Amino acid sequence: MAGIQSRYLLRYCFGRTQIHLAAVRFPSTITMTTRVAAAARLAYLEVPAGPAGLRRSSRNLPQHLKEKLEAPKSEREPNVETLPPIVFKKRIRYTSDFFECAQICDNLIQEVTHSQKEFVPVGFDLEWPFNFQTGSGKTALAQICLEESVCYLLHIYSLKKLPAAFVQFLSHPKVKLIGVNIKNDVWKLGRDFQEFPARKVVENNCWDCGTYANRVLKRSCRWSLAKLTGYLLRKKISKNPEVRMSKWHVQPLSDAQKTYAATDAYVSLLLHTTLADLDKTQSQNENSINSL
Repeated sequence: MAGIQSRYLLRYCFGRTQIHLAAVRFPSTITMTTRVAAAARLAYLEVPAGPAGLRRSSRNLPQHLKEKLEAPKSEREPNVETLPPIVFKKRIRYTSDFFECAQICDNLIQEVTHSQKEFVPVGFDLEWPFNFQTGSGKTALAQICLEESVCYLLHIYSLKKLPAAFVQFLSHPKVKLIGVNIKNDVWKLGRDFQEFPARKVVENNCWDCGTYANRVLKRSCRWSLAKLTGYLLRKKISKNPEVRMSKWHVQPLSDAQKTYAATDAYVSLLLHTTLADLDKTQSQNENSINSL
């Protein structure tokens, strides 16, 4: 009958998390499709049976969404589009020559070997062409950044085999490859070049900034490079689709491609440096408190 109120217990599925709603009254004239749509919109609202109205509830939210609601405004993720850009403006060394690539990696191995650090963080990233019909192409470019003043761009697309020094550098015991979701890039490199020991490098040489950020910041977010850059550095990293989806296998790269690629590796290194400083400060504060 029209006008009669019916009570329903609705459930909305969000990914793998099932969020249950309190009993909601709907007029009997409202179709089930409409009720389900309403449930989706009310997924994060608890609807009391009484006249109190709607109130927000975080009881059944995933942990990372609870953290967003509970975090002070100053700690919440900013609107990335409103942030100033971050661009690598220092020295870029680009090569597509096998022997020059090997020479660069030999020099980097020497630098790492003589470093006094326990491990050497290396901003690292890869680029490859992508086609919506054929999918991902072969790895075209490797970006390496040991220091903030220089970035190496090694165009490896046309190489039939990676230089031994390149493999030795990435798998060096003191090298930690820094990036967000860095292991995916390493696995990709292993699929494209059979001589590259991807499993060994994944197990021993990868340092994911997203995982590190969650530990230091005491959060449980799924970070992208752009998202973490916005949150931690308050800067916007360019993800211009015209460059990101460009023909990375074509030589030589354009200046825009070089800057884009170098910036990714540079920002990865910068994120690690920033997180390491925060981690050190937190440890010092905890030690001071424990000594009281």
